[in-house]
Amino acid sequence: MTMRVVFATLGPLLIMLLLVQRTFPIVTSRLGSPTAARGLHSSEFAPAAARRVRITDVVVIHSYWSERKDLGPGICNWLAEVGGPLADVPCSLFPGFWAAAAPRSAIIDLIQQRVVAPESHARPLGWYTKLLYGLGISSRAEPLLDEAEHMADPALLGIAASHVLAVSNWTFSMVRRGVPPGERADRHLLLIEDDAVMTEDGMAALERALDVLDPSYDMVGLDSKDNFCSLQRWQDALASWFWPASWRTSPHLVRAKLAFSRTTGLLFSYKGAVRLLSNAPVTREVDLWYRDLATEGLFDVFVTCPTVIGSSDLPSVKRRR
Repeated sequence: MTMRVVFATLGPLLIMLLLVQRTFPIVTSRLGSPTAARGLHSSEFAPAAARRVRITDVVVIHSYWSERKDLGPGICNWLAEVGGPLADVPCSLFPGFWAAAAPRSAIIDLIQQRVVAPESHARPLGWYTKLLYGLGISSRAEPLLDEAEHMADPALLGIAASHVLAVSNWTFSMVRRGVPPGERADRHLLLIEDDAVMTEDGMAALERALDVLDPSYDMVGLDSKDNFCSLQRWQDALASWFWPASWRTSPHLVRAKLAFSRTTGLLFSYKGAVRLLSNAPVTREVDLWYRDLATEGLFDVFVTCPTVIGSSDLPSVKRRR
């Protein structure tokens, strides 16, 4: 009888503690080593532990058909002139997927390539993600396609397809150029949407974030929403009472589990790019798809707090004006 009372008292508390730890894992300053933890010991995915992350490629998603067509080239020109360490990094434009003008055959082609698909083709969600959906903690995402494979929103489909195609092109370009597998782990992609706002302070903050970023990460979101970073701002305010400014660091790398931020600027490791493609097709809004992969433990995602690359909040491109 006593054991039943103890279990009834401590059981719910233990379950709550396990859920909290799963949702808000303890993160060290070097972000741990998810590669080793997941058993990915291949030399293709195992960068040197002490090696600092260095961005090797910049790709800007280019809305070549719209009034935004000059923004992508402008970002590459800005980086070449005042991008600091990124000034010497190759910056290329990747043509965005113009979903609003895409013929039916182009949508079918994306489905056949496992870039996007209806929700019925999605990877099954785990129990924990289902629980978060059921409790209303994780917001429902709008599907990209209905079951008849028609677009729900051309803008959402265009963004999702552009992300997957750009990352896929980056990984396959290494194969085409003959980059040895052992060297691919040292390559890191900065993927930028063409409505990004770049500043010299932001580039300096990005360099500070790279100083503490473990090479075994998968993806880092660089454009954080205010509500995502609210807890970190509270912690910073509390720390300001006890630590001098010279001891405090910024930006912080915050693990994404229950939520993700905007996709304006994303940093991918080669391992992260491979993981992204292995979990395709995308079936829902791409930022919430990233969130669900992180919740499931399939994608090691972090977000910089505060924002490193901002957004100009331009409306999503749907048609030529």
